[in-house]
Amino acid sequence: MEVTIHLLGRLFLLLTCLQIVQASGGRRSHYPDKLSPESALISMLLHRYSKKTEYGRPVYNHSEAVPVRLGLQLIQIMDLDEKDQVLKLNVWSTYEWKDEFLVWDTEDYDGVRDVRLPCNKIWTPDVKLYNFADTRMEERREARCVVYFDGNVTWIPQAIYMSTCALDVTTFPFDKQECQLKFGSWTYNGRQLDLKFLNDRESMITDDYFVENSAWKVLATPAVRNVYKYACCPEPYYDLTFTLIFRRNATFYTYILILPCVLLTSLTLVLFWIPPESPTKMALGMSIYMAFFLLLLIFQGNMPPAAKSIPILGTYYCLNMVLITMSTFLNVFVVYLAFYGPRSQVPRLLKKIIFQFCARLMCMENLVQPFLDADRKRLIPPAIPGIGFVNGDGKWGKNWKGSSEMLQRKKDEIEIDPQLAEIDIKLTEIRDLLYNYKERVDEKDRKEKLAKEWKALGLIFDRMFFTLYLVTILTSLAVVMPIIFFST
Repeated sequence: MEVTIHLLGRLFLLLTCLQIVQASGGRRSHYPDKLSPESALISMLLHRYSKKTEYGRPVYNHSEAVPVRLGLQLIQIMDLDEKDQVLKLNVWSTYEWKDEFLVWDTEDYDGVRDVRLPCNKIWTPDVKLYNFADTRMEERREARCVVYFDGNVTWIPQAIYMSTCALDVTTFPFDKQECQLKFGSWTYNGRQLDLKFLNDRESMITDDYFVENSAWKVLATPAVRNVYKYACCPEPYYDLTFTLIFRRNATFYTYILILPCVLLTSLTLVLFWIPPESPTKMALGMSIYMAFFLLLLIFQGNMPPAAKSIPILGTYYCLNMVLITMSTFLNVFVVYLAFYGPRSQVPRLLKKIIFQFCARLMCMENLVQPFLDADRKRLIPPAIPGIGFVNGDGKWGKNWKGSSEMLQRKKDEIEIDPQLAEIDIKLTEIRDLLYNYKERVDEKDRKEKLAKEWKALGLIFDRMFFTLYLVTILTSLAVVMPIIFFST
């Protein structure tokens, strides 16, 4: 009897030990001894998902919508191609949703609360950028999904988004642009995939890792959730539209586009100060035109070919191009007047208007005063002693002894004295020579006077054109620049 009782006691003790061993080792029965709890958990989840497939939505009830939350972390504005109107952004996209097939008990796997799974092995939302302008096959970079024990999944893939952006270059280079990024499911409607903002934040995130761009300054990043119902389908379709509002840093363009334009246009004023007889007058005008044409090509290279509006700065460029072109024509006109010479007299009406009114207005009275005095008083040459030139209305004067009586008397004297005859012949030759010389001097003075009048006319026109250009340049700057600077 005692032996039996002793054996039963040992048997009871053995059974108790076995229960304790089984109880302590039961939690490790879910995975082999050679795998860690995390590896065993990943193997189990992928094995379970392989039966379900990664293409079906992660819900047991197919009539329920999968709530997906999307947030964008803006990293950098990489480029804005103005010619093709394409915006290139470096963005981190954050997706969160719940997968009912990725749930486990943490106590069964030594407290493992989250694992990382390949995104191509489980279901991921097919949220796409609607207004993409990318020629690449993939816009997102591979990233693993973080799966939590309660089925919540977080996916943060890196992405380079290239989207279309209609540019408004009216106030270029002080323009402010608004570009939109429209995200939505490509195949699921709103009853299958409920797209919302992450943490209810209706904007891009620019707090932590944003890298400033030297060419653009971000002003705001608002976002809105849209619900559309199309004529083809009764179901609603959701999308999240993020708007990026940013302004151009105009310092670079001020030095290469605006300042050279103003300086070249101001240089046209120098043309009206160069004397008409100088060949530099026309050469400088053509050099300014060619330099401005090259500047216009640089300006055109920064503009989109199919912009919605014409830049105000472009209008200013066209105005300056017209001014520089017109300055060439005006300088040719002034040079023509200066070298017109004695071919004809200055028209009396033109001479009166320009010399009496315009010259006074341009502060050039000293230039035209001799011509005005000559018109008021006729300058008659004085008489030559011993010849008989005196002031009078006749050709030779009143006291020229050329009457028939005097001629007869001189003839008689000459016949008596041959020496007087020789003297008379010499005096006649001298008289004719002096008369011809006087005619030539008078003709030369008349031509020189006409040439000086035409040249003075050209100089007055030069001063008038200078004043007109100065007023036009200052007015255009006063009108255009405030519109460009302060319209944004």
